[in-house]
Amino acid sequence: MGKVRVGIAGLDHWYAGLGAIRQLKDHPDAELVLVSHRDLERARPAIEEAGAAATSDYDEVVERDDLDLVITACTTAENTRLCCKAARSGKHIISVKPFAMNMEEAKELAVAVKEGGALFMGFECMARAGEAGVYRRWVREGRIGEPISALVLIRSTLPTQVWPGVHGRTWWLDPGKVFGGGWVDHAIYQVDALRFIFGSEVIRISGEVGNLKHRDEPLEDFGVATMVFGNGCVATLEVTWTAGPGEGISAFHIVGTEGQIVSEPTVVPGKVFLSGGGGWQEEQAPQRGRSLIDHMLDCIKGRAEPVAGFYDSYKNLEACLAFYRAARERKVVHP
Repeated sequence: MGKVRVGIAGLDHWYAGLGAIRQLKDHPDAELVLVSHRDLERARPAIEEAGAAATSDYDEVVERDDLDLVITACTTAENTRLCCKAARSGKHIISVKPFAMNMEEAKELAVAVKEGGALFMGFECMARAGEAGVYRRWVREGRIGEPISALVLIRSTLPTQVWPGVHGRTWWLDPGKVFGGGWVDHAIYQVDALRFIFGSEVIRISGEVGNLKHRDEPLEDFGVATMVFGNGCVATLEVTWTAGPGEGISAFHIVGTEGQIVSEPTVVPGKVFLSGGGGWQEEQAPQRGRSLIDHMLDCIKGRAEPVAGFYDSYKNLEACLAFYRAARERKVVHP
């Protein structure tokens, strides 16, 4: 086949959407045809610089019959409807995360994806080709024995950039546009990574959410979850919007019966530490690997098998929604 023809629906998730525009400009395997955004005055220069047409109509993108791939960077509240239209017409999809507001929407999209028979990948699966894939291989090679637990810590700032360098009220802060705040914003990536590394699903979850710093925000700025996986692994995920400017921090630990994998990229960038056999060794941090867009293009052209699919995004969403229910009802929930 020739170049894959691509459209982008929305630039609300601007760092995903603008990143996709930059990546697709002059891409050897793809042609960026059409990009939509509600604020065309702001978005048009970036769109036209990439050689694509610009529109403010998100539906125009998913309804085009000459596109092979649709990338959604719209709000979560708009996403399911747009993806259903794209899926039913057989278009491949790379979706914004979270891809739905609730499991009813998720089930509706599941039907559409099955009917259309095309590929679907969520942006939250992007680490599978990079660090998560390396950690999965190390675990399977037995470098830390049997995995037993994990710790994830991410503290970031309140998302107030509506566009690069432009501050205001963003859709990430609006409960009408996304179901959760500081926890799901980055935890959904980690849920996918842990599912992938452990090769197991979340079977029960509990936790707490709250507004510990930004007390007037309608969505939480703090969340901590305890997740138990089917293989017995227990993971703690503390993910927040409580960091100050320039003070974001992240950590990712996998603990096994015979060692540990420790990544602290904010404190020790470019390094990962492994223990086992009575001591620690230093490794170069895994590279991000091929981007999700490049991987999707490889799959469309028959050069690769998908590293993730709709099932993965469905299970990631299911676990995240179960966490919010557990925190709200103060009980253990089984997704």
